[in-house]
Amino acid sequence: MGKYLDYMVKFDPDKETDNDLVKKIFYSLFINRAKHKKPTNIFFGGESGEGKSLSAITTMQILFELQGIEIKDYFQDVNIMTPFEYPRKLDKILFELPKAVNCCIMHEAREIVKAKKWQEFLSQAVADVNAQSRTIKRIIFIIISQFIRDITTDIRYTLNYYITAYRPLGKKTRLTINVMWKDDRDLEKPKLRKRRIKGIVMYPDGSSKVHSPRYIEVDMPDKYVVEMFEKMDRESKTAVIRRKLDRLIKEMEVEGQNEDVKINAMVDYYAQHIESSHLIGKTKRNKWCVKPEIKLMHGLTDSEASLFEERFNEKLKSSGRLAEVKEAEING
Repeated sequence: MGKYLDYMVKFDPDKETDNDLVKKIFYSLFINRAKHKKPTNIFFGGESGEGKSLSAITTMQILFELQGIEIKDYFQDVNIMTPFEYPRKLDKILFELPKAVNCCIMHEAREIVKAKKWQEFLSQAVADVNAQSRTIKRIIFIIISQFIRDITTDIRYTLNYYITAYRPLGKKTRLTINVMWKDDRDLEKPKLRKRRIKGIVMYPDGSSKVHSPRYIEVDMPDKYVVEMFEKMDRESKTAVIRRKLDRLIKEMEVEGQNEDVKINAMVDYYAQHIESSHLIGKTKRNKWCVKPEIKLMHGLTDSEASLFEERFNEKLKSSGRLAEVKEAEING
């Protein structure tokens, strides 16, 4: 049985809460592994709206707190919102930040990077983390994506933990944590397997029991952390979208379009990428409204913002896609 034990923790149910037990399990699973100079690659998956991004941030916040680190001091540095930020941020984590700042999250970027490019990037990112941090700092690297098939087989074989998030209505997010292992009994056809985590919980009276939770419940991150994440997510993705729009505008200008080319390009882009509409606006009384801060990010005047809002609503009405926008807003 000992061969398959992933953690061993002390717990006093009379003085400690379930949250305390979760923290001890996380320390044993993730921090202990990093301290023993082992790579720690974690996959967070789950359907849209199930809370995988925020639960991954909660996990990171717990890991930092256990090591005496305030997440707010390094939040911008350890959350990688797009592939374009990756080289600079990884370099800073490895060479500039304190040793205990040893966790980073690669947030899902499928909606701004083509699937094939996203897979190629992740493969290289995982390889970089494993190679560059071997002697400098062991990184707890968290990858977020909707489905495990979003990442290549090569990356899957580097994963140490496979976590899926599920949020029942009105309840906390539930994390199912599995250990990844390689079944090489058939050397010609080795297979990747997963099993539920299993450990020992020891009590003050000297007793102990095998502990293999079906799921672990986690709280939302602190409110200020959620606000920082939402701001970073919006700004980083909007910047990428702006670059795409600039290319589209230049193409349309070459074709001799009128002076409204910028607005038309934005309407066309977001109509084709409904899943991104929540980044720049929200629905009110069956009408989509642009967020005030997006005027600055997209470089819009008040009149241009009003015209964009008007034309985008016309597009949604004629195509009957307002419900999709609302769904993207909820899931986002």
